[in-house]
Amino acid sequence: MNSQKGVISKGERMSESSGNPDAQTEKEVSAAKKWLSVKEAEALGYYDFMSYLGVPYYHTGGLASTKKLAELCRIDRTKKVLMVGCGTGFSACFLARKIGCEVVGIDIAELSIEKAKERDRRQGVSDRVKFRVGDAYALPFEAGTFDAVITEFVSQFLDRGRAFKEFARVLKPEGYVGINEMYKEERIPPKAAEEIAYAEKVFREITGLPFSLSTPEEWKKGLEEGGLKDVNVRKFRPSPGPGEVKALMEGMGGSWKFSRYFAELILKMGKYYLFSRTIRYRFNRLGEGKKILLRKKSTSKYVGYVLATGIKE
Repeated sequence: MNSQKGVISKGERMSESSGNPDAQTEKEVSAAKKWLSVKEAEALGYYDFMSYLGVPYYHTGGLASTKKLAELCRIDRTKKVLMVGCGTGFSACFLARKIGCEVVGIDIAELSIEKAKERDRRQGVSDRVKFRVGDAYALPFEAGTFDAVITEFVSQFLDRGRAFKEFARVLKPEGYVGINEMYKEERIPPKAAEEIAYAEKVFREITGLPFSLSTPEEWKKGLEEGGLKDVNVRKFRPSPGPGEVKALMEGMGGSWKFSRYFAELILKMGKYYLFSRTIRYRFNRLGEGKKILLRKKSTSKYVGYVLATGIKE
């Protein structure tokens, strides 16, 4: 989800990969260092920068929604799961540890994949989790390989007509596609609709990716046009609570590691926010957009996330 080539979809970025999962660009090699200079940090796209900071995930609903989506997709320890757009591998490792299933994660961002590989080694799940650079529109797997294909805040950026058909191709018969993606209501008062459109514009500007919220009906139609049956779209409102913090601690290996992670995250973010006008601008703009979509009462009531599932014909 690197934004350095302008406003193109994550899938298009995936298609530009070199085909060598172990290759790293010079920029990504520099990003693997523990501390980047301000100039190096500014040169990274939004999601590469977030991966460098160590942000565990981006999807609305947190780990509670990850667990719920796994339940809806009937994932148990006997299943093989593909996570498209896995980021730094937090959800993939979480499912492997929590459920015991086999998980393969792919992402276009090579830095994210390197971070994901570090994570599975630290958490001792390398026997159940594998990560590789991959193309959402041309998945490097044979047909009928997986029991479930999952995305979390990823299908948002894809050409669904192409992506969902490809997801279905690699599924076994009766396998599930499960998505956690944001939505907006179909009917929104003009003033709120204008503010939500502004927030969408902000996200497009900062991430360099196409960002336009779909309605639940549009998500349903997209999955059905991808060749999936029994499509079910469930709407949720963000409701973070103490349970999410507990799940994060568990996912990071305990309260001590959790505390260390947040201390380092705050230290890094503070450094770049203080010394980089560019990064300060990005964070402030993103804060504007998030407030409109997730916290402002007059607008956030028209926005949420869907857990949607469909079964391969």
